[in-house]
Amino acid sequence: MLSSITGVTGSEALAEESPLSQAGEIVITATRTPNTVSNLPMAVEVINREEIEESGALNLIDLLAETADVNALESMSGRLGIARLRGLDSRLTLVLLDGNRLPSGSLGRVDLREIPAGMVERIEIVRGSSSALYGSDAVGGIINIITRKPTHETHGGLSLSGGESRYGEAGTVETDGWLSGTSGRLGYAIAGSWYDRDRYDRNTVDLATDGDDRIIGSGSVALTYALKPGLKFTGGVVCADNSLDGIRTQGTTNSNRNVESDRLLVHVRAEIRTGDESSLSLQLSRSTYDWKSDMDYFSGSPTIRTTDNVAQNKRTRTETIANYSTLTNVSQDADQIDARWSGALWTNHRLTGGTEYRTEKREDYSNTISQVVTTVTKISDGVVISGPMTQYTSLLSTGSHEAHNLGLFAQDEFRLLEPLSFIAGVRYDDHSGFGSGISPKIATLLRLSDSMKLRASYGEGFRAPSLYELYTGSLQTRTRIELANPDLEAETSKSWEVGADFAWKGVSSGVTAFRNEVKHMISLELYDDSTTPDSYKYMNVSEAMTRGIEISTSLKLPAGFSLSEQITLLDSEKTGTEEHLNYVADMVNVFRINYTNERIGLKGMIKVISMGTQYVSATDKVKGYSLVNCYLAKKATKTVELFAGADNIFNDDANSAYGNNEGAGATGTYYYGGINYRF
Repeated sequence: MLSSITGVTGSEALAEESPLSQAGEIVITATRTPNTVSNLPMAVEVINREEIEESGALNLIDLLAETADVNALESMSGRLGIARLRGLDSRLTLVLLDGNRLPSGSLGRVDLREIPAGMVERIEIVRGSSSALYGSDAVGGIINIITRKPTHETHGGLSLSGGESRYGEAGTVETDGWLSGTSGRLGYAIAGSWYDRDRYDRNTVDLATDGDDRIIGSGSVALTYALKPGLKFTGGVVCADNSLDGIRTQGTTNSNRNVESDRLLVHVRAEIRTGDESSLSLQLSRSTYDWKSDMDYFSGSPTIRTTDNVAQNKRTRTETIANYSTLTNVSQDADQIDARWSGALWTNHRLTGGTEYRTEKREDYSNTISQVVTTVTKISDGVVISGPMTQYTSLLSTGSHEAHNLGLFAQDEFRLLEPLSFIAGVRYDDHSGFGSGISPKIATLLRLSDSMKLRASYGEGFRAPSLYELYTGSLQTRTRIELANPDLEAETSKSWEVGADFAWKGVSSGVTAFRNEVKHMISLELYDDSTTPDSYKYMNVSEAMTRGIEISTSLKLPAGFSLSEQITLLDSEKTGTEEHLNYVADMVNVFRINYTNERIGLKGMIKVISMGTQYVSATDKVKGYSLVNCYLAKKATKTVELFAGADNIFNDDANSAYGNNEGAGATGTYYYGGINYRF
């Protein structure tokens, strides 16, 4: 179970792993120490760069939508790409970027659609409670998005792709470029991505566009500097600029909506070797998110009233046009300082301990201006007299709120007997919003043989209410008005899981059964149905439960073929009732056929993604769907590769269950192709 401490901890360990080797084997996220997946007593999945390219996904939410263990969908509060783990709300999944927390978006959630797939080197997904190491939000698990890192040798590349739907919509161009290497003591990785997608409107019943015009520009820089043996500095900058433009409908009102958002992460770290098998890590990070929405409302044709006086040959016509515009700005900043020590103790223990201090600040600015123009026109004896009258009203609201959290954590990875190992951890958090709490976890791994292992874990977690839920809310969401509640309590959880893994020659399989119980679950509950649209308020409801089974298997076949299957069966309920949780599919299945022929430089993939039924309200249940995707790539030269693919080959309309994820389930069959250049 225990591996030697090399002095490389945290996400920086990935900087020493070439992306061309060992991808998917060493993970950091699960224990904050380097471990192979096979040595971990919890359910962990790694999506490497090759799998990202073969998926054809253009942004992170499209990629996660093709993963059986993640339920990726659209937030019903707005067109946000969000991800659920094990049936729990997306707010109970902690999203990290290079190991750092991301501030939530305008509606209190992280929009994964704003992160292009081209800037991602790999994704580590840890399922199950992880609050013992990470504190708030890590109830259902963690999604750690890792950007490109320095490599020992110089590597680089350029990728260009484009495509559109079968309806001639959603035309897309994406280009990615990167360069990484080491020069002396300096390691570097520079990457950039540009993504431009046209709007589409598969559902023409209303004026609203199903998918907006979207442009994303992103870039990242990662640096390492070995000052002397045992002392290394690392740092990085990740930025993404997102803009979209489309038509929205709220109630009976339509509006032209333009959104601009900017995300920036800056972090620096010092890695200090404190012994042959121990190290100290000190880090500072700052993450900012700025979001701006400009909505110009329109209600269709102007109201016209006409009266005629035939006897006097006079006519009076009155036209009234009402215009509304709303400008909303949201600014969120998060600063964090943390210190962590990890080292071997005696023979069978590896200890990790540390502290974190994090501050969050949110500022909201909203200004709504209404303009009513009334024009009276009199026509008499060929003389036209016009008289316009204009009325303006303005409603301005601002707010600024802060939260602070101090966390202390400790973890012991130890072995009692040769085949039996444990990981035990506990964390103490003191939050300015709800007080203090303790989150323990214990996990065990029993190796029955070189090919068979059993694992089990129990953990407790919590999620502090966000500043959005406590203080701001929103009047601008697509389907409802969301009201804040400053009296919210923190959500708490208990999670259990047991599993088994088997690997022998070309066959591998695993099964995991889990159960999550959440108390004081925060939910939007109907508050006032006299408004347009209805008003909902964040409330603590009693309890909720999710449970399920995750099964995965893979098989290597002759002639370069391989098969893999991932299926998750889910059940959920509000405890004490027969009511299911909304947007929890009862089944998610991903089946893949892969082919690789290195001799001729050819590879291909066929993937079938199936989603079961799910409730979208207390009484409404929508059917599932299946999407069939294919991908083919051929090396033209040693450094040049051509690729093409088609998603949703059979044009399944998955909007009711899939949401407007801007993926092929919403656009219809999507064709794409491109070229990769690598050196």
